[in-house]
Amino acid sequence: MKKWGILVTPPPMSDNSYFRIRLSHVPADLEDAITQHSFGCGATGVTEALSFSQPDLTYDPKILYKRDHDLDVFFPEKPAQEFFDGLRSVAPSIQWQVNEEENKDWLEEWKKGFKPFRLVGDFWVVPSWLTPPEECKHPIYIDPGMAFGTGTHATTQMMAHFIHKMAQQYPQQIAEWAMLDVGTGTAILAMLAQMSGFGLVTGIEIDPEARRVARDNVKLNKLEVIDVPETQIEDIHSTYDVVVANIIDGVLIKIKKDLMKVLKPGGHMLLTGILEERDNHFFENFIEGSGLTVVRRLQKDEWVGYWVRS
Repeated sequence: MKKWGILVTPPPMSDNSYFRIRLSHVPADLEDAITQHSFGCGATGVTEALSFSQPDLTYDPKILYKRDHDLDVFFPEKPAQEFFDGLRSVAPSIQWQVNEEENKDWLEEWKKGFKPFRLVGDFWVVPSWLTPPEECKHPIYIDPGMAFGTGTHATTQMMAHFIHKMAQQYPQQIAEWAMLDVGTGTAILAMLAQMSGFGLVTGIEIDPEARRVARDNVKLNKLEVIDVPETQIEDIHSTYDVVVANIIDGVLIKIKKDLMKVLKPGGHMLLTGILEERDNHFFENFIEGSGLTVVRRLQKDEWVGYWVRS
């Protein structure tokens, strides 16, 4: 069981710090009254911590409604005693914990930890706001925004390895090959493929914000030849020599028919995002009996990847 937060209004932003009051054992039927009382006492935001279950990553979380739950109430300064007295009068069962927390620009904090690194071969991932190191021969500039794919995740690294090996193994052929990157995210893998010599690279993405990020990164790297259309895989009627899909295994199984439809006979398919604990299930439901032949299997951390051929 996990927690997630629903923001009622934005948390406070001051120069130095703010106060977060965690309220526990909040009766669900009194939540509105407590929220109104909090804003009346100067709160600038309230978040609700909901319990949810998600047994399979292919499904959306299911909220588990309870009779009482937790709230976080935000104040620019420590609330007066009247706030706490009011809570007792509304719901005597409520408990609280007062936390003073430092304000940070979380985007800037995250940027501090994102440094250039070697992705595969001579290709480096370089944050768009930094200068490539001297040893970097081929920078792939990335500004990930809200999209998946900075190159640090094990599944992305396995896919980069597959693409690099394919370019080494078929240096002449790939210039004539068309590649489809399904779930392109930041377009990091599509750009790696294009820079490695693949002739025609298309990246599709279900999330509109990720499509915007992908197009921005393609433009940033002067690789506008990469196409990032609005089209989704079920509407694609072309076929490709290489189909790339770095997506969680449950979704790969769900869209197997569409992936097979866009793969040319004799074509290559690169699949990552398979959890090791679900590897047997994935193999039985995607590869076994499909006519696909395993060229190579990789494992990194708890993730598995397959290079297969039709």
